[in-house]
Amino acid sequence: MDRRDALQRIAAMSVLGSVAGCAEFDDGYSSAEMPRSGSVAWPENRPKTALVLGSGGPRGFAHIGVLKVLEAAGIEPALVVGSSAGAIAGALYAAKIPTPEIERRALDLGITEIADPAFLQPTRFIGRALQNFINREVGERAIEALPRNFCAVAAPVGKRELVAFTFGNTGAAVRASAALPSMFRAVYIGGVAYEDGDMVSPVPIQIARTLGATRIVAVDVSAFLDDTPDRAPESWRTRDAERRAIIDREAKSADLLFRVRLPYYAGASREYRENLIQLADAQTRGAIERFAAVLRD
Repeated sequence: MDRRDALQRIAAMSVLGSVAGCAEFDDGYSSAEMPRSGSVAWPENRPKTALVLGSGGPRGFAHIGVLKVLEAAGIEPALVVGSSAGAIAGALYAAKIPTPEIERRALDLGITEIADPAFLQPTRFIGRALQNFINREVGERAIEALPRNFCAVAAPVGKRELVAFTFGNTGAAVRASAALPSMFRAVYIGGVAYEDGDMVSPVPIQIARTLGATRIVAVDVSAFLDDTPDRAPESWRTRDAERRAIIDREAKSADLLFRVRLPYYAGASREYRENLIQLADAQTRGAIERFAAVLRD
């Protein structure tokens, strides 16, 4: 079953459809909780270190393997910046949920927890289910109330720019960051439509610099171009090459760009998620001293 078939089947489920209808026209937060940008309150007497977690769809489960190793080693960045899948993992980590628990929730995550088809666009998710999931997991706390500094990055639709959400409703900010146009409807915040900034900045390193970080480790879960199968469509090759060029240009602003090597084709099964987390865990262990050199106080 491909993604479009799955979405259409979900849309046909009357219970989900009724819930989606309510969520489709409701922000799910008060005006005072609207996500917004602002300066980061850096901890005193420690370096301004940042961990940037890039986008990558299902490949983003690999971020959990990275976070598990950093937590076990006692390495804690002062700021977590996340884009798309990286924003999802980053928000849970910023809430100081133990990484084994983040892993458990990621492995147990079911489609009904994030599936809320739009009435007007039944092949798209609204995103409120994802927003609600994140808010439940972080204890309904706003971004500025999370134990670790956090920033969710999104792109205004039609613009080659990024917005760094550092205040307001955590779930809504992550929802905007993860609104991949092929799967989710754009998310309106303050009258502006936002979407996943993947093709603007898949690994938003410069955002971390702009927020004041002086040491940055960025984690890239993108496909390696030399792993591309011969049968891969030309459109995929073009997109991968464009993303790689964007990342490589921005990588000059990072102290360390850590690329996790993963299978080329993405999946959604529990086995796929487990494999990605294990691969990232092993590769991060092999590079832990490089992480420590940048992120450790």
